[in-house]
Amino acid sequence: MSPRDPVRFVIFAAPRTGSNLLCSLLGGHPDVLCHHGLFNPGGVHMAHGWGGVLGSIAERDRDPAGFLDRVWESGSAARATGFKLNLGESPEAIELLLRDPSVRKLLLRRRNRLRTYVSEAIADRTGIWESYDPPAETALPAIHIDVADLRRHAERNAAWYAGLEAMLAETGQDWLDTEYEALSDRHEIARILDFLDVGSGGALASASRKRGPADLGAVIANLDALTGALAGTPFAGDLAARDAPDLGTLVLTL
Repeated sequence: MSPRDPVRFVIFAAPRTGSNLLCSLLGGHPDVLCHHGLFNPGGVHMAHGWGGVLGSIAERDRDPAGFLDRVWESGSAARATGFKLNLGESPEAIELLLRDPSVRKLLLRRRNRLRTYVSEAIADRTGIWESYDPPAETALPAIHIDVADLRRHAERNAAWYAGLEAMLAETGQDWLDTEYEALSDRHEIARILDFLDVGSGGALASASRKRGPADLGAVIANLDALTGALAGTPFAGDLAARDAPDLGTLVLTL
């Protein structure tokens, strides 16, 4: 790809791994148009505050290829245009994107599988999957964690990323791996911006707010039993690890 060609990109992620945060950070860059979940089953989630039109859910689902053409055209004034696509969303769009080497791929993960599980459970129960300024004040529900279900959840996510990697490797494509826990590091953000071929000068702020609690004990109803059940397993470290900060309260100076 010529350095002068516009950059197209997609962020592949599992739910609750920081994709809204990364989209929000990238969307704060003057040379990037970063939409959110354009293929979300519940809606076409465009860039926060963007006033354009891409089409309805029905139009998107009827013709994913044509919809993607409109997505790329929507960023004609931007150096880089992209969006996120989560596990469980449009298989047709996933296939089209994975087989298109002109689209740069970012694989966003979250190291802490337990917090990923808890965050998804909270979002599922409250119906709040995105939170912006001003932050929602909905009380967080108590979550009872079944260890077998936690393992299945982690295995499902791992299989999703493994499948993406296998397809990209099979077709000879490069991609960039990044993690939710690293998004507060300005050097990591600079690495992502370099991958998207945009400058890293200035500052980025995220309008996206965390929904998960810093203290897991505030929402895990069976914390004592869970601690015992996870002792000696890889999940024990997830339970003890501190979470990443709320970047809604920080500005990354690059």
